[in-house]
Amino acid sequence: MAASMARGRRARSLRARRGPRAGYRGTFLTPTRGSSELRYVSDGLMIVGEDGRIESLEPYEEGAFSGVTHDLTGALVIPGFVDTHLHFPQTRIIGSASGPLLEWLESTVFPEEARFSDALFARDVAEELIDQCVANGTTTAGFFSSSSSVATEVLFEALEAHGLRAVVGLTLMDQNCPDALRVDADTAMAASRDLVARFHGADDGRLGFAVTPRFALSCSRDLMEKAGKLAHEHSLVVQTHVAENERELEAVRAAHPWASDYVEVYEKVGLLGSRTILAHAIHLSGSEWDRVAASGAKIAHCPDSNFFLGSGRMKLDDAKSRGVSVGLGSDVAAGRSFDMRRAIAYAYDNALILGAPKTPGELFTLATLGGADALGLGGVVGSLEPGKDADFVSLSLPPWVNDEPGALRAATFASDASRVERTYVRGRLVHRTGADG
Repeated sequence: MAASMARGRRARSLRARRGPRAGYRGTFLTPTRGSSELRYVSDGLMIVGEDGRIESLEPYEEGAFSGVTHDLTGALVIPGFVDTHLHFPQTRIIGSASGPLLEWLESTVFPEEARFSDALFARDVAEELIDQCVANGTTTAGFFSSSSSVATEVLFEALEAHGLRAVVGLTLMDQNCPDALRVDADTAMAASRDLVARFHGADDGRLGFAVTPRFALSCSRDLMEKAGKLAHEHSLVVQTHVAENERELEAVRAAHPWASDYVEVYEKVGLLGSRTILAHAIHLSGSEWDRVAASGAKIAHCPDSNFFLGSGRMKLDDAKSRGVSVGLGSDVAAGRSFDMRRAIAYAYDNALILGAPKTPGELFTLATLGGADALGLGGVVGSLEPGKDADFVSLSLPPWVNDEPGALRAATFASDASRVERTYVRGRLVHRTGADG
């Protein structure tokens, strides 16, 4: 009860920080729900209410709005990027690939993650992580924490203070991992329940807790079954990995011989459903894809890390042809950048190599509305439409942008020429570049 009351006090405090009704004038590019077409407004005005929600986005007309108007006419305004998959305790080992997945975890990742039982260390890294996200225009993220409840609490507190929207999970591991990271099922569930009580739904749902088994190899059946029950009881997002590496598949079969394939592990323990996000999904069989689709589960496509660790290439069409929702993930630290436009570029390359090219517009949508849908937030964020929270980014407008194709090029592949200037969550400024004052 006390934890719930404290959360309510925090939520009211953050709501009180929102500003007055305001207008934002600039060039706008956004996906729209229910359409494959983007909306482009070369000179538009977006009005944001006191509650941080978008009231309207229309072509600018002199005198049409009497409130405070922020002049972003030198900027391209887009929805904030949604990063569906990244690892908080890997922030400082970015770019450190040292072999295929399982070897990399043992040699590089696990020793770093063991440091996160130190709250002061975790707090410093949490600040760095959030700074990186908002500086690159990410307004919503799906974070894997470490297996330390202390570190997970620290991350939630930093997110509360800084205003980023996020889904965060305590990473569950009770087998095939170092002792420093192993947490037994009952202890992990008790910690998860405490974190749910304290942070899930904070600030009108800006923060959420996700049940987060690292992957089937590191989790016993008992742990996964208890995690599945927790997710069901509280209608929580489930985030995990699946079929990233071929050796991983062999190890999962050996660890869980009671399942016929990787997807069946999650099916049998109650972790596969419409709130599940599966990262990577490179080496799924046709049958597994069919069952993923039937369950309503979503995919976090992480092409950068797939390339960097040599894991393979996911076929987007395996998901799209079955109607499976897909979002993009940076997957830091196997991914080499927090910039979601890099993820877009790698997704483009991945599709091209596979002989199934995707348009910039399709990939821009995956990095915004697609990611929001994957996290269960498609009705709240991911596009600049009336009724949605005003999570948006202003990018510097290169001189060659004078039409929709140019704006789309800037928003997808031209991060060096079109830099993030401001990042907003619910109409609240959470980042501004130094050059912009």
